Amino acid sequence: MARVFIDDRWLKTADDGTTATPAAKRSLANARDPYKARVPEKWRSSLYGTGKRWRARWYLLRPDGTKIQKSKAFEKLSDAEAYEAGMEDDVRQGRYHDPHQESRIFSEVAEQWLTTKLDIRPGTFGRYKRELRVYINPKWGTTPLRGFTIPALQQWVKSLTEGNYPAELPDGREPKPLSARSIRNIVKVVMSGVFEYAVSNQWTLTNPLKRVTIPKIESHNDDMVLLDISEIELIAEEAGNAGRPTDSLLIRWQAYVGTRIDEALALQVGDLNLDSRQAKIRRTWAEDGNGHLILGKPKSGKSRNVAIPAFLVRQLHNEVNGCRQSDFVFRASRGGPINVHNWRYRVWRKALNFAGMEDEGITIHSLRHSYASIAIANGADVKTLQKQLGHASATITLDTYAGLWPERLNEVADAVNDARDKAIVFNRV
Repeated sequence: MARVFIDDRWLKTADDGTTATPAAKRSLANARDPYKARVPEKWRSSLYGTGKRWRARWYLLRPDGTKIQKSKAFEKLSDAEAYEAGMEDDVRQGRYHDPHQESRIFSEVAEQWLTTKLDIRPGTFGRYKRELRVYINPKWGTTPLRGFTIPALQQWVKSLTEGNYPAELPDGREPKPLSARSIRNIVKVVMSGVFEYAVSNQWTLTNPLKRVTIPKIESHNDDMVLLDISEIELIAEEAGNAGRPTDSLLIRWQAYVGTRIDEALALQVGDLNLDSRQAKIRRTWAEDGNGHLILGKPKSGKSRNVAIPAFLVRQLHNEVNGCRQSDFVFRASRGGPINVHNWRYRVWRKALNFAGMEDEGITIHSLRHSYASIAIANGADVKTLQKQLGHASATITLDTYAGLWPERLNEVADAVNDARDKAIVFNRV
């Protein structure tokens, strides 16, 4: 607890051990000129009559564990006492703020914050580390907590939207404009999370990120590219031409089963039950924050079964024939796992170029969206689609694909009409 001490700078204990009498103190308090007060010399300090008479002092704990004294001077004793009461009340109420703690460097606070993230998936933890390393620390890593201002933060957010921000990107790549969703994660999740941690430790009073405006995230459907079956087949064929037959199969798996690409690449032979035409999604690839891929649980945190169309079963049989249960279903040419980043450049982009579709905004994730579109058009209900896609709730599925379900208001009205007609006929009989 920060305890406050009040000192009289003008008076001292005499060499004989006596202190100023009440009469001497009253004389000093009532005198316009302290030098004319009836205060014997033996009680006058070396500072007598100079500066403000009263000093409130307290001790702060530095980040390294050492103490430093702070003080504030006052003309009147009543002001010093009011300051003492206010500070100690702030401590009791949890409002006390140690201004020295704001000298902590942001990157150091962020490192401590990361050590508290024990309840999140490895992939999420890796994303936090990556966003700190790549986007946040190059700009703010050496800034003390007290050095953050709303205008400076707002200007930085603007630079994220324009692509002219400092960054630590791999392979010498240049920064590019970030999406609204990426900016939200960087600013409002990671960076704001670090500041909330600092506030909870009373190292700073407020979280400035709460007052920073970020770009609005548009509807999921605004940038969703949906492929029809002929387009999917064309891309699959060209993926085989750009790479191997395995690459064609991977394209079709994504478009007709609908898993996330990192889930598909983590699928092992033992996860397949081709007799029942199902696969268990147990794991996914995720980044550890340092550019390395690790295996972890699926995004929802739970395993799930997905259904496989019959036409894919024969192709999968051929793909895994002679493989061990622990082998990956979709394997690199030397037998190990496929790295999605390498695959994107080596196969995916070439397939789009060969198909003449390189400028249509198609991403690997478009295959998953296309699966949802095909399933909905052919009668899939929300709960079934949710389970197949691995969404944490049906609400997420609806929010993402609500615009793809056909309008059925007239069907509902007709059903109500039929129910009424049947009830009336039954009652008349």
